Amino acid sequence: MSSACAGVGPAGTSPSSGHGSERPAAGLRVAWTPAECAGAAEPARDLDRDGVADRCEHELAAAFAPLLVVDERECGWDPGLRRLGGEYLYAVQRRPSGGGMRIVYMPAYYRDCGWTLPVCIVTRWICRGHAGDSEAAVVDVAFDPAARRWTAERVFLSAHCHGRSAGRCRWYEGAELERFAWADGPPRGAPVVWVAHGKHGGYPTAAECDTGHWGYDGGRANRMAYRFPVVSPRQDAGSRARPFPHGRAADC
Repeated sequence: MSSACAGVGPAGTSPSSGHGSERPAAGLRVAWTPAECAGAAEPARDLDRDGVADRCEHELAAAFAPLLVVDERECGWDPGLRRLGGEYLYAVQRRPSGGGMRIVYMPAYYRDCGWTLPVCIVTRWICRGHAGDSEAAVVDVAFDPAARRWTAERVFLSAHCHGRSAGRCRWYEGAELERFAWADGPPRGAPVVWVAHGKHGGYPTAAECDTGHWGYDGGRANRMAYRFPVVSPRQDAGSRARPFPHGRAADC
């Protein structure tokens, strides 16, 4: 089976593995400390009432937005925006345990294009596509007060969840984070996520993408990469207390 997910980014952009003798400092500098995110210094706007300032949520989401490596030849490609068609939402909240923040990225793709492998001649009902395809990537980050940097501690990727994932719908943490490349170089910053052709399962490496779902996520080479677009607070899905506090997140 040919590689489904090996490739490079657009215009010569190549995801950086962060490996080598001169590794950059881990994590990312964001102009918000945990205290500032909580509005400890001064009252902060918090429309979704989750205890995290809206601007902090937006800037953390933008900083750690995954670099998505995709196949622009699939049915869901938007040539005008040069990305997979869909609504791109995010949410930020305090981590349930262990301190830090949890950043959730929710690409709601317009189309699941299905699989087009030879095996689909026999298993056509498994391979067919459908309208709408909701996926998720989650980055748990912690703040290092000495370095004044936020670092990724855990990454979750959805890949055919709900019982048919072959164990790939999961968290990656500790030494497993070495499997990721990192956008723009800094390790434990914004992760590079390989998106399977047509079905959009997320994987930490090209090889794992190519063998995902018992090998079904294979057959084409991804050549395009773009950062998960975080361009407006209207993309903030909010909280259970107040979902979508900024209005409808359309056209994002």
